[in-house]
Amino acid sequence: MFRFRLAVVIVVSFGFVLFLGITLYWESNQVARYFQRSQTAYEAFDHYERLSQEAYRHFKQRMDSMITTGPTAEAGVESSKHRLYEAMQELRNTAVKSPAVDNTENGRNKPAELERVAHFTAFLDASEYRFNEVERLRQQGKLELAMQALSKFSEEEIDGKFQPLIDAAINAEREKAGKARQELEYLVAQSRWTAILASLIAAIFSLTSGVLLLRGVRKPVEALMKGTGEIASGNLDYRITLNTRDEFAYLAGHFNQMAQELEHQQDKLREGRGVLEKRVAERTFELHRLNEELKRMDSAQREFLADISHELRTPITIIRGEAEVTLRGNDREMEEYKEALQHIVELSMQLGKYVNDLLFLARNETTSLQFEWDSLDLAELVAGAVENFQVMAEENSISVSLEAPAEPVWVRGDKQRLRQVLFILGDNACRYSNPGGHIAVALRVNGKEASVSLTDQGIGIPAQDLERIFDRHFRSSNALHSRDDGSGLGLPMAKSILKAHGGPVTVASIENSGSTFTVTLPLISVERDDYQVN
Repeated sequence: MFRFRLAVVIVVSFGFVLFLGITLYWESNQVARYFQRSQTAYEAFDHYERLSQEAYRHFKQRMDSMITTGPTAEAGVESSKHRLYEAMQELRNTAVKSPAVDNTENGRNKPAELERVAHFTAFLDASEYRFNEVERLRQQGKLELAMQALSKFSEEEIDGKFQPLIDAAINAEREKAGKARQELEYLVAQSRWTAILASLIAAIFSLTSGVLLLRGVRKPVEALMKGTGEIASGNLDYRITLNTRDEFAYLAGHFNQMAQELEHQQDKLREGRGVLEKRVAERTFELHRLNEELKRMDSAQREFLADISHELRTPITIIRGEAEVTLRGNDREMEEYKEALQHIVELSMQLGKYVNDLLFLARNETTSLQFEWDSLDLAELVAGAVENFQVMAEENSISVSLEAPAEPVWVRGDKQRLRQVLFILGDNACRYSNPGGHIAVALRVNGKEASVSLTDQGIGIPAQDLERIFDRHFRSSNALHSRDDGSGLGLPMAKSILKAHGGPVTVASIENSGSTFTVTLPLISVERDDYQVN
């Protein structure tokens, strides 16, 4: 429907433009025609004017030659005659080139033009003959007759025939030029009014067509624009409603179908996104869990390596001290050397166990310590550890004392691990005791428990730090100022080992006075070999 209206407007506009073009083309041809006629009339007018001038000049030259004789007069006559015949030839050429018949009311008539030219030619030829007759009379001495014949020719022929003939021709050409100019002005005015009228008709038609087309497309276009805006804003439920049967209704139908398809696709995408988000959340949670596990394993392994590195220091220090003490003696007995070597062997075994734990944990990617459970005499273990403490304490002139029962004190545990705990406590006591101080080690039995306490006279621990000294990498403020070679790993490791043995470790300390660490272990009877530690 809309296409039909648009096609009608285009066809009518094209027909109107074509008609206007043809009309303007015809009028332009008419203007050119009348302009050419006017130009021809003015050109003929000019030729007649020249012919008149040249004729009178020639006539005057002939008359003057009758009075004055000589070569100059003859030359002037020939020159004027030549110019006269040139003007006559130009007039003849103009008459010959003009159209044969012009059917318009004011058109030219070629035969009449040629006839007029023939009259002028005949008159000029006759005038030459009359002038020649006058010249012959003058040469015969009949001057009076010659002057009478010349005067009669001038009055009868020139003034009576030639002048009216040339005036009639000039007036005729002037009239033709005037009429052609009037026709030209009329056609120009007509063309102007035609253009104005055509412009008005075109403007009215364009305005009317534009208004009608605008009224026909405004509502559908507004509906389509509103629909696209709703769809662009995400409202896929919106539908365009048009009560027409034109192309806009067809477009609106396809637009609604597109919106429905988009809504369907969006629902599918929303469902797919939900499934994908769920899977991503599951995978993210799994990755997070695995990452946390890896972090935990990495942190535990690094802690274990730090603990092992920390614990390797104490046996190495004791081994070096035993070797130095042994080498300083000049006359020691063989038993003393054997005893020193035995200590070095035991400490080397301790180091070997640390190294084996490290290799085992590295191969199995775990940070759980391995224990070798057995029944052991805690009194013997503490006595051996005290001897090692004495070696470490000699460097700072620190004395070490032991208070322990004479009979064995049986506990269930890993001998190397418990020795490691005593090394940690003894090493801290030696490191943070003042030079010349004293370390007291006491083993006591209380009911079903045995306790080992180490009391030093060192820098002590501030009260606000007592609850944190068993945290990994924590060192009290006065320990940081006293020594800078600590790592804060010994006491956490000792606590972990004792926890596996079922016994706690406690501390009591006064800053700048000393500290007491107490280890408590459950007792066993030697006969209960099936004792299990929870």
